[in-house]
Amino acid sequence: MKVILRCSEGKQRMSRNWAKKICLVLGQNHSFSRGFDTILTHLLASLREGSSILRAKALRAVSAIVEADPEVLCDERVQAAVEGRFCDSAISVREAALELVGRYIASHPDVGLKYFEKVSERIKDTGVSVRKRAIKIIRDLCSSNSSFLGATNAFIEIISRVTDEESSVQDLVCKTFYELWFEEPSECQTEYVGDGSSVPLEVAIKTEQIVDMLRKMPNHHLLVNIIKRNLVLDFLPQSAKASGINAVSLASVRRRCELICKRLLERILQVEEGNGDEEDVYALPYVLVLHSFCLVDPTLCTPSTDPSQFIVTLQPYLKNQVNNKSLAQFLESTISIIDAVLPLLRKPPQNVIEELVQDLKHLITRHTFLTVVHTCIKCLCSLSKMSEKAASLVEQLFQSFFRHLNSPNFDNKQGIERFLFCIGILLRYGNEFMLTHNGQQPHIFKCLWLLKKYLLQEDFGLKVRALQALGYALIAKPEYMLNEDVGKILEGALGSDADPRIKMQAVQNLYEYLLDAETQLGNDTITDTSTHGPEYGKSSVPVAAGAGDTNICGGIIQLYWSVILERCLDVIDRVRESALKIVEIVLRQGLVHPMTCVPYLVALESDPLEINAKLAHQLLMNMNEKYPSFFECRLGDGLQMSFKFIQSIAKNLVTHNARANFDAVAIAHIKQGISRIYRLIRGNRNSRNKFIHSIVRKFESGHGIVPSVSFLQYCAEILATLPFTSLDEPLYLIYDINRIIQVRAGALEANLKMWSCFAQRNSVIVTDVNYEMNEGSALHYSSKQNDMSDIGCISVPSEENLQKFQADWHDSIALQLLLKLKRHLKIVYGLNDEKCQAFSLKEHPKAGESFCRQNVPFNSSDISTSSPTNYGEMLQKYQEFKAALKEDTMDYATYTSSIKRKAPRPTPRSSRKPTMVRGARGDDEDDDESDEDWVGVPRKLDFSGINSNGGRVTRQRVQVCSN
Repeated sequence: MKVILRCSEGKQRMSRNWAKKICLVLGQNHSFSRGFDTILTHLLASLREGSSILRAKALRAVSAIVEADPEVLCDERVQAAVEGRFCDSAISVREAALELVGRYIASHPDVGLKYFEKVSERIKDTGVSVRKRAIKIIRDLCSSNSSFLGATNAFIEIISRVTDEESSVQDLVCKTFYELWFEEPSECQTEYVGDGSSVPLEVAIKTEQIVDMLRKMPNHHLLVNIIKRNLVLDFLPQSAKASGINAVSLASVRRRCELICKRLLERILQVEEGNGDEEDVYALPYVLVLHSFCLVDPTLCTPSTDPSQFIVTLQPYLKNQVNNKSLAQFLESTISIIDAVLPLLRKPPQNVIEELVQDLKHLITRHTFLTVVHTCIKCLCSLSKMSEKAASLVEQLFQSFFRHLNSPNFDNKQGIERFLFCIGILLRYGNEFMLTHNGQQPHIFKCLWLLKKYLLQEDFGLKVRALQALGYALIAKPEYMLNEDVGKILEGALGSDADPRIKMQAVQNLYEYLLDAETQLGNDTITDTSTHGPEYGKSSVPVAAGAGDTNICGGIIQLYWSVILERCLDVIDRVRESALKIVEIVLRQGLVHPMTCVPYLVALESDPLEINAKLAHQLLMNMNEKYPSFFECRLGDGLQMSFKFIQSIAKNLVTHNARANFDAVAIAHIKQGISRIYRLIRGNRNSRNKFIHSIVRKFESGHGIVPSVSFLQYCAEILATLPFTSLDEPLYLIYDINRIIQVRAGALEANLKMWSCFAQRNSVIVTDVNYEMNEGSALHYSSKQNDMSDIGCISVPSEENLQKFQADWHDSIALQLLLKLKRHLKIVYGLNDEKCQAFSLKEHPKAGESFCRQNVPFNSSDISTSSPTNYGEMLQKYQEFKAALKEDTMDYATYTSSIKRKAPRPTPRSSRKPTMVRGARGDDEDDDESDEDWVGVPRKLDFSGINSNGGRVTRQRVQVCSN
């Protein structure tokens, strides 16, 4: 019912604010209002319930209150409780908490400001839905509050997810920036900047936002990605792409980008004209943003009204003589823009071209920063196609550099390094032109022997520069990589024993070659499409990049593929990173069989360098989608390679503290990496069983390669921490463990027992020796002096016997680890013997079966892994293995109860000899038998008092045995 409050005197309508105040005062006496604080307190306490379902329901109840009064979110108690749910263990609860805040961002920006910092942290959440909701909240906050002071930081947080592993998150990021920057406003833009500018004020504001964001970013790579995807609108849903993207929308985005570039050029002029200090380059962020747009599409910088406007405006800034980092960045970006725009001009102004040639010559010969020199030489080589003066300058510079490098009297190291760098760049960008300009011997051929001379120098600085120059030259003429002499140089540089700087440069050479080849492939495809029409481009299948008819690119990669993969696991971080980028390009172009690199990518999943781990995982995801069979069959090899990889990095750490810190971090990375791989295949029962079996079979003997004990411990640790989500998974693992125990345990125990008896016959042992066994089933000898010295005169076995026993001991350690793992799984997942026995591969897991996991760490440190060296230790190892089997007697006996064994044929004691028992044993059936009956010698050591749970054994009299 609508009630209108009126004043008694004038009978005028009361204002809304006064009406609200009166209603609030009247409502405070209501019973519900008096209990509001109590109700709210109980609801906030419910947000800490143990069940995620209850926490989510409590958030919905709080949401009902907030809907009536959004200012409740500003209450300190509510804010603390809701922000606490942002970090909840359940994804659904975190999303619900963000949803609660996100509803009122647009209508109540002050609420958003209070929660902005915590919401922005959720952009990096592990849950995809949580990341998406956080991005949408920040987008709404920036859209609803034009004066939001944290907009720049918000843009940086959002753009950081443009490389997210989830494609839907990438699309959302691009769509967000489309709505913020690149979408045409619905209303007509009638307000302009002023000062004769034709750029709308709204575009100018957006331009400043982009520049402010880039100021706080390390580089412009992410911005380039955003511009590239927005220009083609490839973030739209697949349905929109299938029906065809609207040409009007594409033209609108392009027009918007052209206006932004125009505004950037105006701001460069304004900022530089008002800058009295030549050493500070205030226009740098504007040039960097302009360079980002130019990298995506140089035609954005060639307006139809005046195509040469950008070159004419930017060229005078090349005359700045100051040498500092900021100016170097400014010059590099400016020259890159000019270099990209020049080929698009039909008739560039000749006076500008001539001045540009002189400016580039000056910078090449005098500038300190080689990145600027690189860009200048590249631009000069582009100018050579349209200016004779530029062409002659290229030839002149080459002859000058070659003459100095070939002179025996020139010993200026810094000058030699600079000339090697310059001549390599000239060969890369100007080789084709120099061949046509000068009919003499090809320059690249003349330089190869010169570079070889410097590669043999002892100075590593000169070696690196010579190798870099060789790489630039080989990009121009890749067929020289197949040359035998060049091949030896590159293989030596990529070898594991090479100097880190040499390795890094050699890997970088191959990476730059592949990037250049891929760029050429893209340009050739565009040229073919524009020349022959769209149908040609669609139907033609491009060959490998840079290949031509002979497939040079594929041949080069296959020649160096094995060493490239080795460098992926190098101890130097930068070498691994560059080598992995090579693998990414090679897989993208399909130059090698993908199966060859699966083990290396699995190993890199555990890389402490996060960027490598993420890229390796992305490549494995792609491979699992395209080639699941290849992927599954090499996962076991990858586990062994990951172990060696982590070991090699640990050995490279010099200090003990650094190595200890690394071990803790490495274990966490290993578990995360292998868990990520397991999640890729967990959805398919056959695939996950194959993966588990590929690890379990490492514990079996007879496969040629004998794994180390430390590697077996590593495998057991990995198996114990796999992210199982159904009982079917640990049950299969126990099933696979039981299979090995059934086949190997009986014969192995018989072998160890034989060796222990052989040791007793060949040992002279002092009496009064104590034996005690700890909880971990490790048997220890202790005398009155608590020292092994009381075991006197222990004869050392022969080398042959010791090796045979150690082989059996190694197999026993493998089985002990499996038994330990099996017991751990039964404890963690609450599995009894009945469930384990009932498991069958033929039966599918039951739907809705209860699943719970206890947080119990796996620990195998109580298993003695020291290698036996004498007879006393051989006895000890046998008893340790025997005790481990006793601990598993119930389950082991039940599992093998169906196996029938033949009773041993009675043989006279005098003729019975120790034999190696083959075949599987059941349970420990002969534990009650005397050792005398088994080996035909007097009983010497009696361990029958050891119970299955461990404990202390009383002292036994030890009978001396003589031969």
